[in-house]
Amino acid sequence: MLAPGDLIPDATVFTAPRAPVSLRELAAERPLLLVFYLFDFSST
Repeated sequence: MLAPGDLIPDATVFTAPRAPVSLRELAAERPLLLVFYLFDFSST
């Protein structure tokens, strides 16, 4: 968990299929709220 003021990790996420973008690039444009939804493509 990150605390307010912590630097975000330098990671790449996909905003659309085959559209990678750096988290730092996204955060430079505006504040971010990241939500990870794990079960969309799983059998559970």
